[in-house]
Amino acid sequence: MSKQKQSVIVPLWARSIEVEKHGGSLLIRGSGHLSNPIETRDVENTRISSLDLLQKFRRYEVNQLNKKSPPAEGSGIYQFADAVDDEKLIQFCQKFGPVWGKVRSLNREDDGTYTLTVVQSMKQLRHEQKKFAAATKLLQQLDRNGKADRLEMMKAMHDLLDIDPSVLGTVYFSTEIIPLGKSNREKIADFVPYAQIALCGVLNDFPLKLFPVRGGAIYLPDVRSEGIRNAIYYQFHLDYRAEREIGTCLHCGHHFPVYRRGTRGCSESCRRALRNRNYWTEKGESINRSRRESRKSEDQ
Repeated sequence: MSKQKQSVIVPLWARSIEVEKHGGSLLIRGSGHLSNPIETRDVENTRISSLDLLQKFRRYEVNQLNKKSPPAEGSGIYQFADAVDDEKLIQFCQKFGPVWGKVRSLNREDDGTYTLTVVQSMKQLRHEQKKFAAATKLLQQLDRNGKADRLEMMKAMHDLLDIDPSVLGTVYFSTEIIPLGKSNREKIADFVPYAQIALCGVLNDFPLKLFPVRGGAIYLPDVRSEGIRNAIYYQFHLDYRAEREIGTCLHCGHHFPVYRRGTRGCSESCRRALRNRNYWTEKGESINRSRRESRKSEDQ
């Protein structure tokens, strides 16, 4: 069976992005902004990858999740979960655009694109990062199935509760009724439905939008001038529905989507570093012994 070709792409927030920090806000200017998904038949093949936000997120096309090539560099949307300080948050915005801000200006250009300026509050940006990081931790535990850590799930839900009480207040309170006399596996099984409810509650804040495409329709994120938040949660939604494992890189500690079972690094450079570390752990003692013996024989 031949692969279905990608027929529509979610465009970059802007083709060119400039970020300036002013007090507690970022002033983000973009040129080449488009407000709707693009049908690939309207774009030259050589330009598709340069315009595709989802491909920039994860370096793969929406309808080619099962291709055999190894994951490319970058952990995509999970870079946002790992942006734990202001410097990393600003770098994320420089790469992808505002997460969710206020549009200050929006001007249409002759080529049909827009030039715009968005004010991104740092307080709002930190809020969005903390919420997404907590959702990522929760999904990471749910993907472990029977090996999930109930306490880690409770912590992730608690983090979400602290940030957005309207979503999770009742859910978190109800987890306290789980009987203490049950085995850990039973407790996990009892707890998972509450965690699923919590994650669905978060995703339901970012519903998909139906777009007509070639006589049919497709669900995509609601592309907005305010920022890329809807696209972030759209990709997260795909990972959740696909039950894709979210791993933690054993080299740099960043989160990343796992395409092949047993993958322990988020990028080729991290995987190479892990291979070198494992090799040295296994062979280091014998290598050092050989070097000592070689130096000893040279001295004699």
